[in-house]
Amino acid sequence: MADKNKNNDNENKIFPFLSSDKKKEGKGVTKKQAAFNGKYDFFNFFSFFKFRLGDITKISLLFALTNFSLVLMFFTLTGYTNTTITTPSTPMYQQLFGMLQYNSESATLLTYSGIFGITADISVWTVWTKILFYSGYTLLITFGLSNVGMAYLTRGFVRRENMFIWHDYWYAIKKNIKQGLIVGITDTALCYLLYYALIFYSSSRDSYYLQVFFYLTIAFAVMYFIMRMYIYYMLITFDLKIRKIFKNALIFSVLGLKRNIMAILGIAFTVFVNIYIYVFLPSVGVLLPFIFTTGLMYFITAYCVYPVIDNFMIKPYYKDQPKPKPADESVFIDRG
Repeated sequence: MADKNKNNDNENKIFPFLSSDKKKEGKGVTKKQAAFNGKYDFFNFFSFFKFRLGDITKISLLFALTNFSLVLMFFTLTGYTNTTITTPSTPMYQQLFGMLQYNSESATLLTYSGIFGITADISVWTVWTKILFYSGYTLLITFGLSNVGMAYLTRGFVRRENMFIWHDYWYAIKKNIKQGLIVGITDTALCYLLYYALIFYSSSRDSYYLQVFFYLTIAFAVMYFIMRMYIYYMLITFDLKIRKIFKNALIFSVLGLKRNIMAILGIAFTVFVNIYIYVFLPSVGVLLPFIFTTGLMYFITAYCVYPVIDNFMIKPYYKDQPKPKPADESVFIDRG
């Protein structure tokens, strides 16, 4: 225990901004902040939010740091690392160019050349563009692991626990790295497939069957969006097989319907405000996801879904087995 406190002290000196140790500096937690009636309702959300406002900014920056390759990937889409080349704009350019070499004074050829023999400048990828873009594929590794860390931190916020942002983030990733990688890759693949299916069916709705598949894809996308709000929180809290995690997430997408709807509305409102700010203040709106929006969405998710997990899994387990024997095989093990 002393070693852990010593490590935390060292990390707080190195990463003071990412530390939430209230015992080191500041006035600490007031009686008003510590008071909690046990209800995760709409009004208590703002009390939690006010107390964790600074931490939300910190975890947003930490998430952006872990997934920085995504920033590089999007940077390539601006075209700053591309080069420009001149190319024919019509298939007839080569034939007209060749004929004009033999008869450059033909009025007919000059007329056709003015219409079909023009060129255009296009932007093409350079080696640096390819390197930066394909670095984005590291998200297959970092995305799931960063979700594990964010889930661990925001769960601690909702539990009203004192969190060491930098230490606890990497502690959660290290402890759940195997399942985090597998779930992260699966999650990323499913998100990509759903996105591809929506694009494909939205542009091919000529037949009745394609329209049916389009709306089925939308329904499945919404259901999976709700499921993934639970997946990472169960991963860090219980010792479950991955198949069981996804199964329970599907069940909770129905059992926690009321809180799920509130989470979706809260996240949608957050994204809407970010987009609204981007329209009028692009320089501010483009930075918000890296310094605030992302952390707020995770915090909203934790506040809405953790009470559901607590009511249906954690409390019943400890009620049935208040003092489990070491030799007994546990169905659920709280990893927190």
